[in-house]
Amino acid sequence: MKLNRFLAVLAAAVLLLGIPAFAQTTSNLTGTVTMGGNPLPGATVTISSPNMIGSRTAVTDANGNYNFGAIPPGDYTVKFEMESMQSVTKTVRVGLAQTGRADAQMKLTSVAEAITVTASAPAVLETTEVQTNISAKLINDLPIGRTLTATVSLAPGVTASGPNGNQVISGAPSYDNLYMIDGATVNENLRGQPHDLFIEDAIQETTVLTGAISAEFGRFTGGVVTAVSKSGGNEFSGTFRDSFQSPKWTSLSKGDTSRRTNNINQTDEATLGGRIIRDRLWFFTAGRYFKQNNPQNFKLGDNSTGIIPQTFTNGRKQRRLEGKLTGQITPKHSITGSVLDIKDDQTNNFFASYPAMEATNIDTARSTPNSFRTLNYNGVITNSFLIEGLWAKKKFTFVGSGGDARFPDDERRTFIEGSSGLFNHGATAVGGFGAPLFCGVCTNEGRDNKNWQVKGTYYLSTKGFGTHNIVAGVDDWHSVRVSDNHQSASDFTLGYYDALNDPNCPFCGITRQPDGSIRIGAQTGNTVIIWWPILESSKGTDLNTKAVF
Repeated sequence: MKLNRFLAVLAAAVLLLGIPAFAQTTSNLTGTVTMGGNPLPGATVTISSPNMIGSRTAVTDANGNYNFGAIPPGDYTVKFEMESMQSVTKTVRVGLAQTGRADAQMKLTSVAEAITVTASAPAVLETTEVQTNISAKLINDLPIGRTLTATVSLAPGVTASGPNGNQVISGAPSYDNLYMIDGATVNENLRGQPHDLFIEDAIQETTVLTGAISAEFGRFTGGVVTAVSKSGGNEFSGTFRDSFQSPKWTSLSKGDTSRRTNNINQTDEATLGGRIIRDRLWFFTAGRYFKQNNPQNFKLGDNSTGIIPQTFTNGRKQRRLEGKLTGQITPKHSITGSVLDIKDDQTNNFFASYPAMEATNIDTARSTPNSFRTLNYNGVITNSFLIEGLWAKKKFTFVGSGGDARFPDDERRTFIEGSSGLFNHGATAVGGFGAPLFCGVCTNEGRDNKNWQVKGTYYLSTKGFGTHNIVAGVDDWHSVRVSDNHQSASDFTLGYYDALNDPNCPFCGITRQPDGSIRIGAQTGNTVIIWWPILESSKGTDLNTKAVF
């Protein structure tokens, strides 16, 4: 219902006012028109594309140059015309957040004649290595994953050398890259990794910037990844994809004796786009659904203990829905709005660093809903002056994550840890007893952000000083987080830490007794009971960054 209301309001706004996309979701197209090697002012240049509503026209300046800013990425037809001249038509590909170029040399003619030129791929030396544009077609043709991070891994200067295999761009920390989709930042604002706020078949293209990055992109020291989703068009089109995966289909490395099941996990994706009003209002929708059930072993049930392995099923059910409207009332004003919602429900979840030792230690049900909304505007105020605007908001929440009130006594609501090593000094976890880690009945943790930006571009052409693009803007960014970070539902944690690892203590360890009680065999000083209550709930944080560029 919320998605339907958002799309309805957006459609009404498009029909009532003209407001249009932003540098993170758009591109530029420029070039020079000459005759006999000399600049040709006054030539008319018209561009059109299946990805752009209508067409745009410009006239070359005193230096023979023209410029189209804030245009959607895609394949363009560029037509050059002037009275008493042969018309010239070129096709050129313009990548996301990049500047395409189409030059033309015109000739006098007394007979109506037209020249059509198909642009060829640029030579290697003409291709910048600090910007890599990757289309959806290329990803579909390659035997790689279709996620945003898998796409980014194709760009030069990107390595998976960060913690847990996270991406490092241009040598910066893996948490200090900027990831954007449809102009909205999708970084998780605690560890900086991108959320999966996309549907693979809905992504049109991705650009990875690894150097010489414009000042309008902020809050990073590594690289910038910006992707844009499809926008529909005057013609209706759609896709459907069904994917299957099974652990049994993956070959094991030599010496790997792990158990694999033959269960099949299925993922369905569908897209549909087209027109609501031809050359005025387009729509695009997409959906993705998967349901997974993966068997897991309790930590006590492995070959080293001689205990028959006991299993449980770790399940996940996720639904992603996307909607996008692109509208234009006049050739000089347009608006693009997008919304993506994720419903993510998980059963029998466990904290990876503390494998579950018994059934009470798994989180029977939690969810992590995720969403973002964007509005992108551009307006052609004069032939030389453009205004662009962006509003974006992302939400991510942990709901019911951790121990809950299933059990009446504190012991069954308390997380109990067993490990080898010193507490908080590089301890290596063995596993968890009692309740799941964290508190599922306390305040839900939220990690959100919101952002708005306004940008102006002035195209300055002078006979003596040449042609220039002057860009200025204001950016307002908020990183919002609410977290009480309870370590268990009872605010107590109990830990056994075998600091001495004494072989003369055969009864050291944690076991669950037949009567349900916990038995801890330990040497003096190796058992810790911690009470760390949060006496007043967090008011949350709102880290605001205001910038001018």
